[in-house]
Amino acid sequence: MTRSKASLRNGLSALSVLLLSTSPAAAQTIPDGFREVIFYDDFSTPLTDNWEFDLGRSYPGGPDGWGTGEIQTYTDSLANIAVDSGNLVITPLRDATGAWSSSRIEGRPENDWACPPGGRLRVEASLKLGADAEAVQAGIWPAFWALGSTYRGDYNNWPAVGEIDILESPNGMARTWHTVHCGVTPGGPCDETNGVGGNADFSRGVFHVISVEISRAAGDGDWQADSITYAVDDVTTTTVTGGDVGDATAWAALAHEPKFLIFNVAVGGGFPDAIAGAATPNEATAGGPGAALEVDASRSTVLVGLRPVAK
Repeated sequence: MTRSKASLRNGLSALSVLLLSTSPAAAQTIPDGFREVIFYDDFSTPLTDNWEFDLGRSYPGGPDGWGTGEIQTYTDSLANIAVDSGNLVITPLRDATGAWSSSRIEGRPENDWACPPGGRLRVEASLKLGADAEAVQAGIWPAFWALGSTYRGDYNNWPAVGEIDILESPNGMARTWHTVHCGVTPGGPCDETNGVGGNADFSRGVFHVISVEISRAAGDGDWQADSITYAVDDVTTTTVTGGDVGDATAWAALAHEPKFLIFNVAVGGGFPDAIAGAATPNEATAGGPGAALEVDASRSTVLVGLRPVAK
């Protein structure tokens, strides 16, 4: 495993923007039915070209514990985030005092994205979750998700900004949750703080391609027919429509407005606690490579778009 400073700053670029790219590598990533790569990253250029580190225990002026009750401190340490054989690896660790550290990165503002009226947009990544037993992963919470761009600089306007959780897999479980958050909390059109969505099998220790597709094929005239569809290895697992949410403003925040991507591994918090039925992490929670999130550079994370035909 290579964890040199050069590997992080000069060889780590997990998603780079390729607008209307003609690169053969990018072309190979375009699924059938799509025509344009909007964002692509294969970890071959500096991470900070396309990503920002979220550091500490909160955004400036935002709620402690990143608003979820998680207990780790996010760092840019090579112990927590590095490239291993070309893949991005985020590893949660507990030190001798019992304090937890991990890493979280978010897309830079110039890489924000949105699905256009009449179009479709897909986000996908090949991810592998640490395969340690559930008994030693209580509170470990890897995630791949997107937040509304207007969250930046405010940090207290959730869930109105819209959140799309592509993968959340707490406590070492062989499952992923797909959830959208919107509107107001508690309650509201997305039943906060629960959100709206579902969950699916997601075996650990092997790579799976996980994706979300936003469709606005009906255009602006029928937002209730818009959809957000999740899939694991190209098998549809969950679909949420505008009609399911039932609120035009909340749905626009979810499916129409710009967003940025996030990769992180949290430790503890309301979601893993609720699934476990107890406070997490506990004394048995181990961290380390068996609890890591790995992003496969050979099937890089991409945003691909089908633009509407100009009239």
